[in-house]
Amino acid sequence: MRVLAVLLAMSAAWLVVVPPQRVRLVAVLAGGSVSGSLRTRVQRLGASAVARVGLGPASRRRRAEGRVRAVQALGALAAELESGQPPQVALVRACGRPPVWPHALSAVRLDGDVAEALERDAHRHEVLRQAAACWRIADHGSGLAASMTRVAASARVAEDVRVEMEGQLAGPRATARTLAILPLVGMGFGVMLGSDPIGWLLGSTAGRACLGVAIGLTLLGTWWTGRIASAVERQL
Repeated sequence: MRVLAVLLAMSAAWLVVVPPQRVRLVAVLAGGSVSGSLRTRVQRLGASAVARVGLGPASRRRRAEGRVRAVQALGALAAELESGQPPQVALVRACGRPPVWPHALSAVRLDGDVAEALERDAHRHEVLRQAAACWRIADHGSGLAASMTRVAASARVAEDVRVEMEGQLAGPRATARTLAILPLVGMGFGVMLGSDPIGWLLGSTAGRACLGVAIGLTLLGTWWTGRIASAVERQL
C-alpha cells in the first residue's frame, strides 16, 4: 500500500509540473543517473508528442513561436520594401529560415499569383491574410510598403497583447491542473493512513459509480477550462 501511495504521489507530480520540470523529476527519481543526452531526448520526445496532438504548454509554445516568426518576417518584408527592393525580391529575402510563406515563394519562382499563395500560407499563420489583402489591392511601390508597414506594426501590437494575455491565463491553467491531480493526492493520503480507497473504488458498485462520475467531471472541468482559455486567445 505504501508503494501504491508513492506511485500516486509521483503521478500527481508528473501531471502538475510543466514538461521541462518533468525531465528533471525523472532525473531526481532515478537518483541523478539520467545523462544529459538522455534528458534532452526525453524532453524532445515528450514535447513533440504533446505538440502533435495539439495539447498542453508544448503546443501553445509551438504556436507562439510560429506567430513570432510570422511577425518578424512581416517586419523584415516591410523594411525591404521601404528600402526600395522589388516586391518579389523583398518577399524572398524576408521569408526567414524555414520560410514563413513557402507557397508565396513558390509563386514567385513560378510567376504565379502571390496574393493567392499568401492566402494559402495564412492557414498556418493567420496574420498573413492581411498581407495577402495588401498585396492584392496595393500597387507594387510605396503603397505596398506603407500598407505592409502598418500590417507589421499592428501584428506586433497584437502579439504583445497576446503574450500578456497568455501570462494572465497561466494562473487559471495552473489551477485547473492542480484541481485535476487533487483526487490522486487524496487517494495517496488515504492509503498512507491505512484505508483502502482503491479497493473500495474498484471493488464495489457505489465505488465504481463514484469513480466514473469523478473521472467524467475531472475531464469535463479540464476541457471546459481549456475551452475558455482558447476562446479568449481566439479573440485576440
